Amino acid sequence: MAQLSIGVFCGSCPGNEPEHLDAGARLGRLLAERGHRLVYGAGGVGVMGAVARGAAAGGGEILGVIPEFLRAREMADDLPGQQLVLTGDLLERKRVMLGAADGFVALPGGFGTLDEVVEVLSTAAIGLPVGPLALVDVGGEWAPFLAGVNGLARRGFVRRVDLCHLVGGPAAALELVEAVVARPGQVRSSAMRTSST
Repeated sequence: MAQLSIGVFCGSCPGNEPEHLDAGARLGRLLAERGHRLVYGAGGVGVMGAVARGAAAGGGEILGVIPEFLRAREMADDLPGQQLVLTGDLLERKRVMLGAADGFVALPGGFGTLDEVVEVLSTAAIGLPVGPLALVDVGGEWAPFLAGVNGLARRGFVRRVDLCHLVGGPAAALELVEAVVARPGQVRSSAMRTSST
């Protein structure tokens, strides 16, 4: 499998259960083991920090994307080999991450995570090129979200409910993204692949 850039969306908070951080660390380690690049929000705290530290411990390639105003509050400057893109705001951060990633994995998180997930779904729904999205079901956190999406579909506001995939863990998430991207014509080149500041 060729190296992919995998965008990871997850919380800057740790959540209330230890399995949230465990899933983040496991995802980071698996990204490094499989030779994929982590594209994430450059936070060194919460689940986001666990993913980054897991990837760094395995010698993985990391691209962090963070707005300037969040850098001092959230960023992990000490990760070896991390490339960094500083953005002017959260909207630009999303644009850079979507442009840099071949596919996406979402762990549990808060408003920012939901915003990023909906951005991918909205982009896919209108037919623009965007990679596959796997939602990792750590403790049932995605069930209310998916129930809401299905409710929108029942009421006629959403045409497709198959734009993301619920999976049981980090390994299953990466296997799904790898399988979808491996289909002909799926891998996208990105100008952000080698950008850093």
